[in-house]
This record gives sequence, C-alpha cells and structure tokens, in this order.
Amino acid sequence: MQRVLIEILADEYSKFLSIDKVTMYFLFRGCGLPTPEIRAIYKSHRPSAILNISHRQDLEDYLREPESLPIYFKQSSGSYGHGNVLAQRLDGDILHLGTGSSQPLKDFCNSLDEKIKLGWILQQPLTAHPKIAEISGTEKISGVRIHTLLLDSGPQIIRAIFKINLGNLDSDNFEHGVSGNLLASVDIETGKLTRVISGIGLSQVQNPVHPKTKRDLVGFQLPYWSEIVELVLEAHLAFPGYLCPGWDIAICESGPTILELTYFGDIDLSQHSYRRGFLDSKFMTFMRDRDLEKMLYMKRKRRQELLTSYGSEIKGHLGMTRHHWQW
Repeated sequence: MQRVLIEILADEYSKFLSIDKVTMYFLFRGCGLPTPEIRAIYKSHRPSAILNISHRQDLEDYLREPESLPIYFKQSSGSYGHGNVLAQRLDGDILHLGTGSSQPLKDFCNSLDEKIKLGWILQQPLTAHPKIAEISGTEKISGVRIHTLLLDSGPQIIRAIFKINLGNLDSDNFEHGVSGNLLASVDIETGKLTRVISGIGLSQVQNPVHPKTKRDLVGFQLPYWSEIVELVLEAHLAFPGYLCPGWDIAICESGPTILELTYFGDIDLSQHSYRRGFLDSKFMTFMRDRDLEKMLYMKRKRRQELLTSYGSEIKGHLGMTRHHWQW
C-alpha cells in the first residue's frame, strides 16, 4: 500500500529535490530555513560555495586538520540513516566513531568509496536539547518525524512521531524495530508524547520505561513544539510537488533544525506508534477532496496510465504532468 500511495502522491519530477540532500539543503537555505551546516562534500561535483573534496588522500588530510572533527558523514542519496556515522576524534592514525568503535583513518576513508552515489555530505554534528538528552541518556539526536498534507488551504500536520535514540547508533532510525530505538506518538496539538513502543510484532512492548535512564516517557513535552509546527508548515510551501511528505526535525538547544525531507516517508513508524492505520478518516477525506481515492482501487497498469499519460482525464491538464500537479 505504501508503494501505491507513493505512486499517487509523489510527483516524479519533484522527487530529486529530496533524493539528493545537497539539492534539498540548498533549497532550504535559500528559503532561510535552518539545516545543519554543510562543511564539505566528498566525491561529488558541486558549486564552489561548498568545499569539494575529490580524492581519498585529500579527505584524510582534511580530517587531520585540528578544526575538522567532530563531523557527521551522511550519504547525499542515502536513506534510513544507512551509512551515517559521526567521526568524533583522531588519535594518531586511529579514528574514533560515535558508535564507540574505532578504525584506521585510511580504512575509514576507503570504506566511503564503496557506497558512493551522489557523494557524501560532511556536516555539522548536532546535539539534542538538554531536556531530551536527560530523558534519553545521550546527546545524540532524537528527532521527530512529521507527516503533512498539502490542502487547498495550505499544509496541515496529520502525524508526529518522536524517534527516541538510545545512543547505540549514530542515527535515531527505528529500522523496523531492529535498531533498538523507541518510537512515540505525539499529540500534534500539544507536542506531548502519548504512547511509546519498543520492538515490533509479538515482541512489541507498550509504554516501557527508557531502558537506560529508567524514565517514564509518556507525557514528556517536546521542547519548541510551536516553533516546530511553524517551521514544518512554512517549509512545505517550498515543495508544492509533494502532497504528503515526511519531515525529520532535530530539536536542539538553539531550536528546531530540518534534518531532511522525504517525498512520502514510511507509514510503519506512524502505525506502530499510534496503533492505527495510516489511511484514517482525515487522510481519506484528503484523498476524496483531491479526487484521488478511486486510484487506490485501480489495477496498477490503469493507475499508471492515468498518472503519467499526456493530460489528466480528470483535470484536463495538457502535457506530461502528474495527475495531482496543481498548476
């Protein structure tokens, strides 16, 4: 069903704006929206406004400079936090990572060449808001995933999921329960946690205390909630080709920061944390208002014909446009 929803709701021409995080960050910065500072790009030709590092030896030399570390590595075209790593400090030729492991600097740099697509982003490491660090037992980011709908009246938040990082990994990803990190549903009116889960399936536990800090998490008030809401609703206006995107927001002491935007986002995070289907009454009303509900029940071939043909049978668009494109 997620694949079907992506076919219907994510405009093909707009996808690259989030598939390539460098492009995405440029757009956010151009709109004056907060994102982590990009300090360099490795193995990808980009505008000279950003430091471009092309060769492995140059990367080693960069990381040896006293002011370079700590720094956070992220694949520009990666997803689910795969490969994300915090390089913390260098002792001689040994690089110490945020996971607690270490390896020779040369081996680390060699490993990056195995996963190149659109290059690596070397960005400013962020730390969690002190209140979040207190309940989670780590300064690593525990971000909030937010889903918005683009209505005729403007963007609207429909879901918010707090991803609670236990500190064992350098990302807060749930990874379908494998990572050990927790999820929490958020009351979108107040920003308070309403339900917390760990694990999936028969191993799922509801409202556990935090395994490290032993803190009860239900009722915790996310800092800067009104600012987060304002930020996401403003940011969605920069992406009119996305009808139901997912936002990852870091909550730092200085305020909320956009980590990334996905053109749809995984629905399992929402369904695990809220314990209800993603296609609830509010979402289905949105689909009907956009005249999209009928596509949910079509065979794929017919749906693809309607979505990608020249001209929409419903809206009368001319030219190669997606069915939902508004202009």
